[in-house]
Amino acid sequence: MKGQFCLLAVASALLVWGCGENKLTQCEQIYRIAQGVTQGSKNVSYTNEEELNEMKTWLETARMMERAADQIQALHINNISLIEHQNKLATVYHIYSQATYNAVQARESKDLSALKLARADAQKAGEMQQEVIKELNAYCLNK
Repeated sequence: MKGQFCLLAVASALLVWGCGENKLTQCEQIYRIAQGVTQGSKNVSYTNEEELNEMKTWLETARMMERAADQIQALHINNISLIEHQNKLATVYHIYSQATYNAVQARESKDLSALKLARADAQKAGEMQQEVIKELNAYCLNK
């Protein structure tokens, strides 16, 4: 009887350790993509004067955001809490991407109100991203 209890305790410990490892691994996968987005989007500005290069950079950034959203969605996350963060982050990147495309279109058509709307959408996505990352950090770093 004592041996069965020890075996059960060891099996439970391995299961808990395995789940924790899986959580950390899945968190790391999400972090890696988010870090790539942060690094890749550092050069984008809504006020840069080099228009042609700027438009090219914005379009590249919009595509990068789309890819990041797709990569985040493609992760095989099996933790319910992480799935929620995964979906929120993918949504943020989709909003960023669309706002960036809208900004390019507004600049090309010289539509100041559309540019302001695109900027507001990007700022909203930025606020959402900060909140999601804060929640994700709290969850992933909580052992």
